Amino acid sequence: MKGLIRGTIQHSLAWCFSAVFTVAVVLVMLLTGGKFPERITRPMVRFWGQTMLRISGVKLVFEGDCSALEQKAPRVFTFNHASTLDVFIITAIMTPAGTAVVKKSIIYIPFIGWSAYLAGLVLLDRSNRERATASLEKAGKRIRDSSLSVFIAPEGTRTSSRVPSEFKMGAFRMAEVAGADIVPVVIDGAAEIWSRDKLYCKGGTVKIRFLEPITHADLMERGARAVAEDLRGRYAEDLGVKMPPLTTGEMVTETA
Repeated sequence: MKGLIRGTIQHSLAWCFSAVFTVAVVLVMLLTGGKFPERITRPMVRFWGQTMLRISGVKLVFEGDCSALEQKAPRVFTFNHASTLDVFIITAIMTPAGTAVVKKSIIYIPFIGWSAYLAGLVLLDRSNRERATASLEKAGKRIRDSSLSVFIAPEGTRTSSRVPSEFKMGAFRMAEVAGADIVPVVIDGAAEIWSRDKLYCKGGTVKIRFLEPITHADLMERGARAVAEDLRGRYAEDLGVKMPPLTTGEMVTETA
């Protein structure tokens, strides 16, 4: 019963806030014509994420060198994805020239999806392989030309545990096209306080760690698949879990 009450309160506050916030974003975008993203739009996105974390009762603790968050350069930030909290966390720590890569289908979610579209998030179409490839090329060029830092979960969707599932190639293909370094971000603790099978967040502390970046030169030398497999192992090691073997052929066939 306590969980039901907590969940009801959280969802009510979150949806009400997001509804009001979406109206504010729409008005700001109309008045500014979508200009000044670093001065207006992205601070608003960060404010949304930070407020959603407060509603969820979550505190972030940073570990390691997080200076990359303050730099403007073409980069791909990867993160492990095992909790609903991740979308709040990533928007809360958004860099000055940062944005997130999300499924195009998110635009159909009331309020949140509309805000994502207006805020200029990178929308990835995964409806089929051809569209996914085109989306990755377009995203990579946008990252390069606008010196954007993008956040993307290589797993593609939420997992049900701390163990990282197979990585899709989207993040690595975008980095190749953009000439960008890859900065691995570990989200430690989110799955424990809001797992995939729960309707509410019980609150707590989530640790955000930054691993050694992968340079674009290293990516091009070793290849996307080799880098992806190695990075998956680094995530598992950092999280203190045993990495299961890859599903035969999955890393080869999955694009985005």
